[in-house]
Amino acid sequence: MHQLLIEPAIVPDIFCTGLAEAEDLGDGNFRFTLYAKQRSFHDYAGTVDLVIVARLIMPAGAVMEAIQMTMKAMGVACCGGERLKLRH
Repeated sequence: MHQLLIEPAIVPDIFCTGLAEAEDLGDGNFRFTLYAKQRSFHDYAGTVDLVIVARLIMPAGAVMEAIQMTMKAMGVACCGGERLKLRH
């Protein structure tokens, strides 16, 4: 399925290296906090900070679609994940 996407203003790409634990907001939506690792500004011993670069809130249906799309894009077929369905 192809969707026509409109970008009236430039939306920059955001690079992230990790995802914190997803939060169930209790209303069918989930919050994802994405972070990037970077050398700490406060410590010179080579420690790494996990800096929040974006937060996404997605409805459960979109999360399921994202899982399936990602598996397909990566060529991963495992455990029936490609057939995931939401329970209502």
